[in-house]
Amino acid sequence: MRRRKFLAGVTALLTVPLAGCAHPSNVLDMREATPQALSDEMSQTLSPTSRGYETITEAVANGSATVAGTAPPIHPDEPIRLHDHYYEVSMTTGASRERTGYTIQVDYDPATVDSNATIEYADLPDVDQTALAGVIPPSGEPRDGDGFDIGKRHLYPESTADASVLVPRQQYKFVRDGDSVYRIQVHAETVTETEYRYAVTEIATSPAAFAAQLRSTYQFTLTGLSTAEQDIIEEAIESGYFSEATDAFRSVIARFQAHQGLETSDSYGTWLVAYQGTPYIVYAEFPSEVTAAPSEDR
Repeated sequence: MRRRKFLAGVTALLTVPLAGCAHPSNVLDMREATPQALSDEMSQTLSPTSRGYETITEAVANGSATVAGTAPPIHPDEPIRLHDHYYEVSMTTGASRERTGYTIQVDYDPATVDSNATIEYADLPDVDQTALAGVIPPSGEPRDGDGFDIGKRHLYPESTADASVLVPRQQYKFVRDGDSVYRIQVHAETVTETEYRYAVTEIATSPAAFAAQLRSTYQFTLTGLSTAEQDIIEEAIESGYFSEATDAFRSVIARFQAHQGLETSDSYGTWLVAYQGTPYIVYAEFPSEVTAAPSEDR
């Protein structure tokens, strides 16, 4: 798995506590590269409620899509999966201009509530419900800290702000949703809105087809291991290797570095490896001075 995915799940990967260390410096983790696991590893899936999902859906239907905002809704750094089809995505930027945007802050447990300045969430105009999406209702456990608990930036589509009761003049300071009341604070600011044009190219029509492409490009077979190297590989498969950078560990990493990886740097990387007839996604972290094995090991 790639580094951000590994770090997100490192607690689950560790089977024993590491005293005084939140994250080991030498890692080798191997999990079976099923077609689904491999295609998930090398693609991104967008939330159906996100603007990015809407944009890509339009681009798939029409060949391209153009949206405007203060930041790109999609970063096309890896293929996107949509309904089990996979697409390469390109983005170009167009014209920019200054507009009025809004920072919306929400206090989930206000000390006092003014009933005369309170509106039911269901009575909010659609444009304001859209603006509050993701912060009301709160996700996860309720916050109970002092002051405002969360904030977001929002750019109302042109002409829709006229329907708002929160901007440009804030008519209500509190929103009631069921038994909960939230305090709202809105600040106007000048922001830069940029046009982003997305184009898509379909590269696979199923997880299996996408995985097959990845195997043909990246997969190599790990053979000729010493006993010490094999022990490390077996531990990495069974529970993950989190230990010292021994000579055997360095040698294993050097073997990986001799091949094209799914993602690599001078101190971590992800490779696609076949070992004893089974393909694995390999994630490793290692000392930066480890160098690739000589050509005879490739």
